[in-house]
Amino acid sequence: MKPARKTVRRTRRTSDSPPRSEVVVVPADCTVRNIGALRERLCEVSESVRNITLDLRHLQRFDSATLQLIAAFTRDHGARGVNLLTCGTPSAWDETAALLGLTATLAASA
Repeated sequence: MKPARKTVRRTRRTSDSPPRSEVVVVPADCTVRNIGALRERLCEVSESVRNITLDLRHLQRFDSATLQLIAAFTRDHGARGVNLLTCGTPSAWDETAALLGLTATLAASA
């Protein structure tokens, strides 16, 4: 006679806390010369954060490196199911994104 088989039921833990949110403020001067600070700040965003707001209200100077960094951040976090939102987007941001062909990638964060 075979011994009785033990049944183990695995349950997924559900958290009662609301999803974590974080705001990333993009500095006023964000060019290739000083983009390292923004990169470090973006890398500090925890994996547990589900809602990220990119605050572009203070942004005055930026270049293609800034757009490429934000596009990569948007793509990577969007693939994980993170909700991305931008606020205070300057008109030059949209124009430059269109010139670089990043409109679709950045639209995921709009």
